Amino acid sequence: MSARFIGDSCCDFTKLDKRKYDIVSVPMSIIIGGVEYQDDGSRTQADWIELVKNDADYPRSACPSPDAFYKAYKEDADNYVITLSSKLSGVYNSAMVAKEMFLEDHEDTRIHVFDSRSAAAGEHLMFEKIAELADSGLPFEDVVKQGEAFRDDMRTIFVLDDLDTFKKNGRLKGIKAVVATAMNIKPVLVGDEGEVKQIDQGIGMERAINRMLRHIEKMGLDPKRKVRITQCDSKELCLKIARVLAERFGFEDVKILNANGLSTIYENPGGVVMAL
Repeated sequence: MSARFIGDSCCDFTKLDKRKYDIVSVPMSIIIGGVEYQDDGSRTQADWIELVKNDADYPRSACPSPDAFYKAYKEDADNYVITLSSKLSGVYNSAMVAKEMFLEDHEDTRIHVFDSRSAAAGEHLMFEKIAELADSGLPFEDVVKQGEAFRDDMRTIFVLDDLDTFKKNGRLKGIKAVVATAMNIKPVLVGDEGEVKQIDQGIGMERAINRMLRHIEKMGLDPKRKVRITQCDSKELCLKIARVLAERFGFEDVKILNANGLSTIYENPGGVVMAL
């Protein structure tokens, strides 16, 4: 049976992904300056940055309705859904409600909703793994089982130059460094069971990135693991990080992704989000 891959718009699917696979990106809503925009790929990263820059307030987001996911499901396909962490958004619950509704009408359809417990690069890395498993011809149940195991072993680590959107949207509870803006302290953050936690910090982005790389080195990960980095107006920095990961740590497959709308408003210019 054919496979359909469905993600919310934080998954940051590439044009190549969409040419190669049957993909549906279900758009999140982004509210900027009191206007609601759909994160449907019609705006560039630069467009989103400009919209946020001209907003006197701060951007907010809203998850897609169950109906939006219902319309994305395909009756005669195996449906694999990858969502933003359920600890950060209601999008997972929305997809699950839609699944129950769809199965009432199409009881033989197979749908699995993966809670990525991550975002951006983490969602994309999960999509790549699930697509690889589905391409290999594994039964649906085995794709699900191995996909969940991959999620449980995946690491998400990031440094943001601007934490304002995260802070104002209540996503950084308990993070010490958010009060140290005047000292230019940048926390090193990780995803821990889908929640954001601080593991380190540095004064300025350069030192914080160096601290992040030290933590990756301490993880002792297999260099054959794929690494994905979501960049938001930080391509040169991400290219430097990619070189360190390849030349110093030996990682063989490191790719940089461009933040789409939702990733852009939370990551903000200068941010680096990595999944491996």
